[in-house]
Order: sequence, then C-alpha cells, then structure tokens
Amino acid sequence: MSMEDWQAIAAEVAGALGNVGYGATLVRHTWIGPDHDRRAGPDQLIPVRLLGDTLSLGLVNGTAIQAGDRREMMAAEGTAPTPADHLRIGTTSYAIVRCEPFAPGGVALYYDLILRA
Repeated sequence: MSMEDWQAIAAEVAGALGNVGYGATLVRHTWIGPDHDRRAGPDQLIPVRLLGDTLSLGLVNGTAIQAGDRREMMAAEGTAPTPADHLRIGTTSYAIVRCEPFAPGGVALYYDLILRA
C-alpha cells in the first residue's frame, strides 16, 4: 500500500472515532523565553476524538499499569500525544502514562493511550 492509502485509512479511522466516540481536550504545556530564562506559557488546548477501550486485567501489573487506569484510542489527526501532555475528559485531567501509535504502514491510524487520574 502507498503512503496515500494509509493516510486515507487514517482519515477513515478518525471519522469512525468521531462517529462512535466522544470529544476531549489534549492539553500541551508551552514554554516561553530563552533557554536560560524559560517560564511557563499558556497551555495549548487541542480538541481530540477518543473511544474508550477495555484494559485487560492481564496488563495491570501494579507498576506501569495500575488498577483504575483508563485505556483510550485517540484519532490520529495531526497532533501526536506525548507523556508530557495531559488529556482532559469532561472536568477530569488525566496524565498520559503510555502512548503508542498503531501504525502498520508507517502512518499512525490511532494512538493507544493509558491514562491515570
């Protein structure tokens, strides 16, 4: 498959997540000023689409993945989440514990996230 084929599939996945999932906000902290005088800037708020997924009990090991963690699929629509970001779902802010792209053809179709409140 070509890169364009994978990009078309990614757009279909994002559309499907938009139809069956729900909206949330990816919160990315920004910094302003030169390296020697950096200070926190305004947060960048990025609307994203999510679909909740089950978290297999076999994955919960008490360390990397804990009971109470949440698993979500996030549409790949331009902004790749990182563990430095947070995800706001409703009024709750979640830390991104793990973020892995599902990219069988080199193009991210969605991101598999583990979140912790």
